[in-house]
Amino acid sequence: MEKSNYPQLDEGLDEKVIGFDGKTFTLRELRVTANEYTTKAPIEERKSIKEKFEQIFNCDKEKIPDELLKEVYGDNIKTKEIWKPVPLYKKEKDGEAEYSASNFGRIKHYGIIMKQGDKLGKEYGGYLVMKDYTRPAEYKFDSTICVYRFVAAAFLQNYKEGMHVHHINNNGYDCRPENLILLEKDQHLKVHGLPVKGDDNSYEKVSQIGQ
Repeated sequence: MEKSNYPQLDEGLDEKVIGFDGKTFTLRELRVTANEYTTKAPIEERKSIKEKFEQIFNCDKEKIPDELLKEVYGDNIKTKEIWKPVPLYKKEKDGEAEYSASNFGRIKHYGIIMKQGDKLGKEYGGYLVMKDYTRPAEYKFDSTICVYRFVAAAFLQNYKEGMHVHHINNNGYDCRPENLILLEKDQHLKVHGLPVKGDDNSYEKVSQIGQ
């Protein structure tokens, strides 16, 4: 395990947190898996990973081809694509939810699969983002919403606004629910070995942490 430069953040790593489908992790285990992928990797490597996962996000077929799933996720993918409404958005039209998310990270808007370059926006700090111009005023989102947050809201039972969404393998493009886990801010800092710096909302290298 890679140790942090701040000894106090190496304390309490045996604390357990619950992920998708009730799977339990310690913060120590999440620290280890967070080292599997790094934003410090060479730009060509990161570009290759982004382009690979964009094939999933940009697939406008009702069913993602099996060969594409194997190319992106490997031969162990046996799960079928499942769609769930995003509960942060309550509107419906002709029986379709305003936004739905799939367990492979695809997004629908009133039943229409959204592609990169439509509302599914450009990469931002190692993640793919969605531009949302129709959100209700009571939801205090920035105008740029990361795809993984929609997936977390749809699939993680303990989702609540304000919690951090951590990618277990630290690959921000892999938005499958089993790769997402909800953490409190201090837990997330410990997982990444980052210190709180100053006030409650200020910490180092914030662009590397999915909120």
